[in-house]
Amino acid sequence: MKVLALALADEAQRFIKGYPPKGARLFLKPNLEISRLAALLSERDQFRYLDERVETLEPDGSEDIVLCHVGLTQANPARELAARLGARAPGAGIPSDDCRLPIVDCQSKLVLFGPLATAWGDSAPEWVGPRVVGDVTSVWPELRQDAESGAFKPVYRAPLQPAYIVPQRGIARNPEMIAGHQPMSFIRGCFCPEPLRRFCTEYLYFGTNVLIRSPEEVIGEVLSVPDKRIQLLDEDVASFPDYYYDLFRSLWNYRRQWLVNASDRLFEHPRLIRLLAKAGVRMVFLNDSFLDGRLDRAGSDERTLKWLYRQVKSLQAAKMLVGARATLRLEPGAKRNFEPAAAVLRKIDLDFVELRFIEPGPDGTDRICPVAYHPMVSNHEPGHIKNRFYAMEAIIDRLLRRPRRVGFYTTATYLLPWSMAYRQSFLEGIPFP
Repeated sequence: MKVLALALADEAQRFIKGYPPKGARLFLKPNLEISRLAALLSERDQFRYLDERVETLEPDGSEDIVLCHVGLTQANPARELAARLGARAPGAGIPSDDCRLPIVDCQSKLVLFGPLATAWGDSAPEWVGPRVVGDVTSVWPELRQDAESGAFKPVYRAPLQPAYIVPQRGIARNPEMIAGHQPMSFIRGCFCPEPLRRFCTEYLYFGTNVLIRSPEEVIGEVLSVPDKRIQLLDEDVASFPDYYYDLFRSLWNYRRQWLVNASDRLFEHPRLIRLLAKAGVRMVFLNDSFLDGRLDRAGSDERTLKWLYRQVKSLQAAKMLVGARATLRLEPGAKRNFEPAAAVLRKIDLDFVELRFIEPGPDGTDRICPVAYHPMVSNHEPGHIKNRFYAMEAIIDRLLRRPRRVGFYTTATYLLPWSMAYRQSFLEGIPFP
């Protein structure tokens, strides 16, 4: 069977023929869900992966199924692709789950999946054809059967119980992408702060369900990957501190370098922090729980500012770089000065920041608002925060001071390339991360 997997890109990062890909190459990693899906295909299948960040999406028409990943901010690119491929006529209604859509009627084999296809629930737009609600790997056998028979159901509903599929390496044939990226999960499930769960892929797919892999299974996967650097996708290594402590104590023997995520609960477990450092963790990204409610308060409250600073320094003293993610709310029509928030992020001496901005949508629910750089950005625009943090003088200042805490190797191998990658993507007008 011929399978084509498409990964959409937001308009700001969409590939244009004759021009190099936009954004830093460090962030051009293969789509994770497509990598997991590729691992389920047999040797008899013909699989092709196209990513709109580095190439144009041009099916040749011979595919048995065209799977398209749709991120939370990619409704417009998905609608444009569906119109271009003639997947559904504009204004067509959505049939019930009981009937099937013959491929000849759709003039295409396009099936949408991903966070947005799941977030639509039972209220998908009229232009949407067959789609997957939940994790596409859980319904792949059913999708495969329908592709072979020539008729798709309107909706495929995946179970809420998480499953783990080892991502297949090397699916990206385009040389612009990092084919050797090594993502891994020990625990699957959502550990985001309550107000932000609706933006979390794990929560959209699995709700509050969690999958905890056995230590033997994890160690087996670690031994199977060839490179040292591994990105741990788990949302919070402090969610089950004893589990992670025992696991990283075993993984210390294999001399890998880790990038991990954590909540502010990590600071309640100094023993775990010390072990993470000894086990090879080079970067810790703190989720929204670290800055939520504290970023604005720290601008006027010296105690909050000092607390944030001490926590960052406690991780850097263990020779780990520290990043933080934050979600800021924008109120339409309100004029806000973003300089205090930018000053706080500089004062607490973080190494990286990833900012997400949300605003009320037409229906009153929050939606992600893309914020990109433009020349002469003012302090009343949200882009001012990144502009200050990733200014060249700010990066150089961190590079000069950080070797004393984390060492020259971590500074040169992680802090320098990641800082320049964030700066490049921001200055090229890419709103995420």
